[in-house]
Amino acid sequence: MKTIITFALCFSLFSVSYSQDKKQEASKIEKLPEIVISPVKKDLSKYAPDNNPDAVVRNIQNEFLSYKVDDECKNFDEYLVTLENEKGSLVATYNEKGVLMYISEKYVNVELPREVINSVYLSYPEWIITKSKFEYSQEKGQILKKAYHLKLKKDNKTQNILVSSTGKIIKTTKALAMN
Repeated sequence: MKTIITFALCFSLFSVSYSQDKKQEASKIEKLPEIVISPVKKDLSKYAPDNNPDAVVRNIQNEFLSYKVDDECKNFDEYLVTLENEKGSLVATYNEKGVLMYISEKYVNVELPREVINSVYLSYPEWIITKSKFEYSQEKGQILKKAYHLKLKKDNKTQNILVSSTGKIIKTTKALAMN
C-alpha cells in the first residue's frame, strides 16, 4: 500500500512539473505578420431591419432581405422595389450600381413591442390603443425614422401620440394624423 501511495505521489509531482514546462513553451510571444486594413467603400449601405414583434412585418422584411437586384436593372439611374402585404408596404430605392440607397416602411395595426405598450399604459392609464401605425425609414444605412403612431381612446375622448420604438413618447397632439 505504501508503494502505491508513493508511486501516485511521484507521478502527480512529475505531471504537474511537466505541464508547467509546456505552459511556459506555449506562452512564448511570436511575431505575427502585419495586416493591411483598407478603407471600406463609402457608397455601400445595407438594410438594418427592425426587430418588430409582428410576424407579418418580419415576413416582408425577410422577403426583402432575400431580394437580389438583377443585372439588367442596373442600367437605370434608380431602381425601385415595392413589397406589399395586408398590413402595409416596404419601398426601397437602389442606385445605378445596385447599391441600396433608401427604404421606407409603413404598416397599420401592427403588434406593438412590449416597451411601447408599457410606456403608453404607464403614461395614459385607462386609455385604450385603438389604432397603430408603424413607420420605419433609413437612408444609406442610417435609420431616419422608427416610430409608432398610436390612436388612444378613453370615454368619448381620443388622442394621437407618437412613440419611439424604445417606448419614449415623442409627441402628443389631437391633430397628429393617423391616415
